[in-house]
Amino acid sequence: MINNDKKFLRSAIKQSKLSVEQGRFPAGAILVLNGEVIASEMSDTDSGYEHAECRAVDTAFQKVGKLTNTTLYASMEPCLMCLGRAYWAGIRKIVFAISRNSVPKEYYEGLHDNNELMDSFNEKIELIHLSELEEEAIKVVRMWNQV
Repeated sequence: MINNDKKFLRSAIKQSKLSVEQGRFPAGAILVLNGEVIASEMSDTDSGYEHAECRAVDTAFQKVGKLTNTTLYASMEPCLMCLGRAYWAGIRKIVFAISRNSVPKEYYEGLHDNNELMDSFNEKIELIHLSELEEEAIKVVRMWNQV
């Protein structure tokens, strides 16, 4: 399964690069159900609250309803808002490339620890950091920082 995780996470990283090329925040996300991508999104330019992960969750939810048995792949570790949205949509597995500790703290709305939050959930979310893809994803963040 880890090879599929890498393949899909690379697709999320590609979305983050497209996001930067369009002047948006360097985040991308995809949602996968039964080995097929059901949503592929990047951050919104204007609102600030339509993060790539939230947009992917909303797009997929409109297509299939409750997102049980799906996996969210995100170029960056999800923020509180995105994590909460994923949880309430039924997602229980999230794979990401960039740890929140690898980017400036201003990229997130607080200094919280996602693991503490997730410990309070009724159902657990499997949060997987594929650190071997972090450098690939950070290159996109560096591109955005130079714009």
